Amino acid sequence: MRYKTRLALCALALLATDVSADDTPTAHEYIPDLEENEGTLLISSGGAQPDAIVYDGEMIDRPPLSGLGRDERPMVADAGDGQRREEVGRRSPTFRPDGVTNLEGTVSYFTVFTPVIAPFKRVTALDRVVLDGDTPILTISDAHRRAVPVVGAGAPPEDGLVRDRFWGTVVLDFSAGPEVPLPSVSPDSRILSLETNPPSEIEIVRDGVDNYFARAPGAGSGQVRLVFLTDAPRDYFGRPIPDAPVDALADQVPRMPPEVQRDAQDFARQLGLGRDSTFPHALEELTRYFRSFRESDVGIRPRDGNYYRAIAEGQIGICRHRAYAFVITAQALGMHARFVQNEAHAWAEVELPAHAGWLRVDLGGAATGLNAQNARDQPIYEPHEPDPLPRPDAYEEAYEQARRMAGLRARPTPGGEGDGPLSEGDGEGGGDGNGGGGGGSAQAAPPAPGSQARGALTLALDRRDFEVFRGRELEVTGSARGNARGVAGLRVELVLRAPRGEREWLLGVTVTDEAGRFRANVGVPPELSVGDYSLDVRTPGDDTWGPAVAR
Repeated sequence: MRYKTRLALCALALLATDVSADDTPTAHEYIPDLEENEGTLLISSGGAQPDAIVYDGEMIDRPPLSGLGRDERPMVADAGDGQRREEVGRRSPTFRPDGVTNLEGTVSYFTVFTPVIAPFKRVTALDRVVLDGDTPILTISDAHRRAVPVVGAGAPPEDGLVRDRFWGTVVLDFSAGPEVPLPSVSPDSRILSLETNPPSEIEIVRDGVDNYFARAPGAGSGQVRLVFLTDAPRDYFGRPIPDAPVDALADQVPRMPPEVQRDAQDFARQLGLGRDSTFPHALEELTRYFRSFRESDVGIRPRDGNYYRAIAEGQIGICRHRAYAFVITAQALGMHARFVQNEAHAWAEVELPAHAGWLRVDLGGAATGLNAQNARDQPIYEPHEPDPLPRPDAYEEAYEQARRMAGLRARPTPGGEGDGPLSEGDGEGGGDGNGGGGGGSAQAAPPAPGSQARGALTLALDRRDFEVFRGRELEVTGSARGNARGVAGLRVELVLRAPRGEREWLLGVTVTDEAGRFRANVGVPPELSVGDYSLDVRTPGDDTWGPAVAR
């Protein structure tokens, strides 16, 4: 729930005795209400770069400009060696399917973004289908680079979409060339701010498939730590599917070889799909089918070298096989779809009709473990909308073991609806896995202290509206409850939010008493402009109870 604080203008002087006698506030300018669609919040002490962001009630400090961390792999310039499969620090120019369909034991993944989106950092996106012999392979349709401006941490989105912010931290190695792949959160991500160590003039560009790159003035400049603030449209992670013909965006789809088009349309007809299908029905049926794949030790035996038909009709394979065959089939129906991968996972993304933007479509295929570096104790991003696509039993069951993966912080509560089953347990994803959001019931019994799962908390304030003069004191009282009981000893933070979310002030910190009650008397900064502000009261929780926020 959102609480508002009105700051009334009063006459202030250097000494308290010089304050105007009647202390009467003057009229103040109108500032629009702050709503739930403002995205992840910014905290700044007035410097060129924001100091922190706030996500789900938790403050995330700007990452340090440190050197290469333990087990961290830098992103490196493309040496033009035609990598067939994504390797750490390289971007693959093509994807060629293979016949290995059994799950790998443990897959390494280095976390770049916080809140954590593992294993979904975008490193390689491919969209064009071409033939290599008898097998369709995937490549890039438009390699032309476009400049990506650094727009500023508080810049409102020009497209009007609700966006969430993410810190990014990565080491770029320019030893082999002046252009290095840069991971992204979504195809429509903006660069809000960036810093480098050592100081370097870095330019960000992207190609026509929304692969991002960092450019240095020249090759041979060695390793550079890049810390950047980026964002992503909230709808990329989950939203309802608009109704339209399946081929509403067919003019955006790169032309594929006629024989591949024929094979893919023949297979789509086996699923009851064609160019006369609706977009929601086609996307749902394709997702249901490819999420029902199973892994196998036998492998894939292509017909006449054509892996596409063997994968699609055999319904065997892990993440990269599923995403590969899904994209070819979707494109043959006229859907604008891409294949996306990193060192640990592959998935698809589909552009929705009616100017609704891109949607991440995970198809499963989880490995038995994810060695997620730089992810422990970091908050995990949860989509605001539930997964809109079918989740067959095979898809759900495949992730039961992945819920116990190490390397990622436990979510506050298990269960609920999200972008994938992995969101319900220890982490945000796994090798060839999935991630997403979940929720829980406040009536569940609290877990044992120190356990990975943490119970759900509720924060409540005794007052909803406040009117206070700048430079004066604000008293806030309320309670923290878990499982219908007061929770003692919790840190409670009070944060004032400026209009449009461009600035925040940490007003003070208090602690709940034995009954779960808290009281804080905090000062309101005298330099604030007059208007309506929002007050966030939040707690990071403790070993037993998860974080909570009253907005």
